[in-house]
Amino acid sequence: MGNPPLQERLKIITELIQQRNELASSLKFHSEILQIQQEIDSSSTKGVREDCRAQINVAELQKVSLETKKPIISHVDSTVFDYDVLLPLFEKIVKLLPEQNNSTPGLKKFLDPLKNNRIKLSTIVRAVMDEDATSIGTLAKELDVSPALLLHATSALLQPCLEEIARRIDTSFSNNWWQTNCPVCGRTPIVARVRNRRRHLLCTFCGAEYLSDRFVCVHCGNKDPYTLKFMASADQPEFQMDFCTKCNHYVKIIDEEKLKRPIPKGFEDILTLNVDIAAKDASLIRD
Repeated sequence: MGNPPLQERLKIITELIQQRNELASSLKFHSEILQIQQEIDSSSTKGVREDCRAQINVAELQKVSLETKKPIISHVDSTVFDYDVLLPLFEKIVKLLPEQNNSTPGLKKFLDPLKNNRIKLSTIVRAVMDEDATSIGTLAKELDVSPALLLHATSALLQPCLEEIARRIDTSFSNNWWQTNCPVCGRTPIVARVRNRRRHLLCTFCGAEYLSDRFVCVHCGNKDPYTLKFMASADQPEFQMDFCTKCNHYVKIIDEEKLKRPIPKGFEDILTLNVDIAAKDASLIRD
């Protein structure tokens, strides 16, 4: 359960770049992010304050999440993170992101309020954990950056911790979640694996994998079989997309029984980009 360790994924990327030259640019960018995240993972605290580690009790968090039907992230306090470790790494991540406002003067203007504690990184982290678009927009405006940059950079900081939680959750928890959003981080999935005729939704952020009804739209919850469709490619029958004609969103499906070669865990999204291209041509919406 969960994504492989960072070091293993870095090794997989090296192999994939040699095999899939058309994806080399995306894979190299992904590798650079993983290398920064590895600094978090290899720190003595792993980005979590030593005095707060007991608060991330996965067994207890699973129980509360099932009772409340809210993902684990909503029960984790943003004060548990070690911001002395995370802030310099946050700066490294921001410098990698391709948004146009990533110039040196703009970057300094963005980072200074965080370094002098005028705006706390913990406040940004909480807004991202809650997926609070209004707060993220307000904070981004104060920092004079795009909400997308703020969201992507902060998410990259949280990812190692959430991946570790996803690795430790029980199969019974993921099999009893039965909601379309991720039970760990709350995100809406874009990929699913089908095995033994059962659809396992896959969070490409934290790596959690969980059972789902095959006849439900993961975006709007529509269960009307007449408005839930699928599309497959004759050239790649192992991949298809399930889509909803009510909200026009789709989820990519990997049929494991038809795979010609295994798709490494953690690389499902990037290795199915052809499906996204087909979805765009069909005027379907990714997120």
